[in-house]
Amino acid sequence: MEIPLCAAAHEPLGDELFLLTLTKENKAEILAHGLTKLNDSQQEALEILNVLEVWDPHTRSLFALRSSPTILDTPFRLVFPTTDKSSFDETGFYVRHYMAVSYCWRSENFLPDNYERHGSWPVSKPFVDAMISEKDHPRVGIWMDQLCIDQNSPEDKRKSVAAMDVIYRSCIRLLVLLEDVFLDAAEIALHSKYDLAKYGSAWRPPAEEESVIASLYKKVASARWWERAWCFHEFNVNEPWTDRRQCNEIHNATFIMNGPNGSTVKMKWWTLHFIMCLAPHIEEQVLEIFIPVDHGDREPGYRGSIMARHNTVSTKGCMLLEDRLSIMVNLSGLALAYRGNARQSTDEVMYISAVLAMAAGEAHPLTMFDGRALPALGESWFQRHLVNDATIPRFELGGLKGIHRVSIQDIELDMIFLPLPATWRRVKDEDLDPTYRIFPDTIATTRPAIHGPASDVMTTASRSDEDADKPRRRFLAGCLMNGNAFTARLWTQLRTDVIGPSYNQFQELAPSPSLLPAAIELFRQLFPVSTLLSISASSEFTIEDAQLFLTWLTDPRSSYYIGVFTHQIRCSIDGQSAFTTDAQANTHFNNGPFDELRAAVPIDLLDMSCISLRIWLLRRCKDKGATSQWRLAGKAMLLGEPNLRMEAGKSKGRDDVAVELRRVVVSG
Repeated sequence: MEIPLCAAAHEPLGDELFLLTLTKENKAEILAHGLTKLNDSQQEALEILNVLEVWDPHTRSLFALRSSPTILDTPFRLVFPTTDKSSFDETGFYVRHYMAVSYCWRSENFLPDNYERHGSWPVSKPFVDAMISEKDHPRVGIWMDQLCIDQNSPEDKRKSVAAMDVIYRSCIRLLVLLEDVFLDAAEIALHSKYDLAKYGSAWRPPAEEESVIASLYKKVASARWWERAWCFHEFNVNEPWTDRRQCNEIHNATFIMNGPNGSTVKMKWWTLHFIMCLAPHIEEQVLEIFIPVDHGDREPGYRGSIMARHNTVSTKGCMLLEDRLSIMVNLSGLALAYRGNARQSTDEVMYISAVLAMAAGEAHPLTMFDGRALPALGESWFQRHLVNDATIPRFELGGLKGIHRVSIQDIELDMIFLPLPATWRRVKDEDLDPTYRIFPDTIATTRPAIHGPASDVMTTASRSDEDADKPRRRFLAGCLMNGNAFTARLWTQLRTDVIGPSYNQFQELAPSPSLLPAAIELFRQLFPVSTLLSISASSEFTIEDAQLFLTWLTDPRSSYYIGVFTHQIRCSIDGQSAFTTDAQANTHFNNGPFDELRAAVPIDLLDMSCISLRIWLLRRCKDKGATSQWRLAGKAMLLGEPNLRMEAGKSKGRDDVAVELRRVVVSG
């Protein structure tokens, strides 16, 4: 029989398998979904590379543009059982579709006693049989990296890594192998009992089932698969939250686990997800999988945080550090491929990720600070973050306009310089008297309202009422000292940046009825004339706002913003002020007189969420031959500021300058 020219190349793999290397035509057909998404991000990727070329040519050299032609030039192979070969007799070796497998590579150290791989497969026979039984048609192939990538070819590996998101996004179905999970009969029975479509979100299982659900959850959540970076990548680029995956059983991922006596158990993702969410406590590494990593990418002109992807991947196991960069790029949907050398430290990976994120428009790296030296980078303006935050807000593409040059050592950028920290006024104990007319006694904590059963984290305040009383009063006194315009501005900022995006994991913040008398007194002190004459005050801050503001102030989640001490910063010629709370510092902070410290805000942080550390504390470089003007000495929060761009314009050319725009170079 004559084989069509578009047929794949055939290669036997032992007696039970054969391998097909697909033609470009066949690849273009079955990879179409992933290639479409890759093509959609071409312009964005090109713009990122152009920005990097100006800012940091070295980092630019580490990345190459990906496109449909580069993916289609990558060898793509699929495996089939030998028994399926006859199904190609009429069509030639032209593949209908494929399933992709996500599993943990198992070195000898991870193999249980008496474990045997089956034939050419890298897994045991029960799992091989389970995978093959998932095939809906004999011309549906299986993609498994150890079989389908030439493990002896560095070039084949490099090209395949750059195509991995397209491969897992395009497959007809994902198969997840949890070889270290062993379920008993009671646990197996759960997936036939609890069909997601039959129950509402508030439904709870019968009490007698809770122990079985908890047992299944513990076993599945303990699987090594959740801890591996590439497994996290494979599952998330498969987009399990999309309508395509959720609304059709053919496309919904299948999880395969061990059952009793050498059997296997298969569960659809939507069922396993539903059962696991019934457990009383969900582990963080499992919760990360449940959260769509493309959150924020769906509105034109915006992108979900690239640094959030980096932070999540950095908590997962990965044999090669540079693979974390490839995974981060793929999770972000960028049409880029990492082409650099092997990386030697996590700090290198974080720096490259941060510069790439900034080139896309993400300002978050400018706010990162933990004060520790970075031995792998030397003296650097760049800082680690305190926590691996995976909830960083989305950003506007191409939104950074104030950066001119970036290197590991220093950064050149536009900043608004504030008055010297030595002139900042700390709220003192003698300023607190007015707050005792609002709260005569120790300020009581308002517990946040939550959905469902309370956990210890949600019900325990980090500080006692007695310990939190003075910091709360200092913050409140600062509001009274700065006046109603400042308080209205601050409250608008907090409500927009903090309460809206950050508190919705709890019930919506609502005014505490018990705080109404305190709110009336706060309002009276802020608007004494309006209260006395019984006339309407500004609609920007009402008694209802005052009540909700005090509810927030007494909520334990506000302690991050309140800090311990409150400082007032004069930010305008006409005396408008801002707040800063406790600063974080490094060794440069005390390396000279306090009155030589300067404070400045990168202009790209002026419109960013007040959650972040936006003030940079700086010391002038005095080293002979120093390449920068300033050294980074710390960072601090900025709250309730007026329009600093406008104020800098008003101050230009005046002797009584309040704030000033400068282009500076900052190093570590």
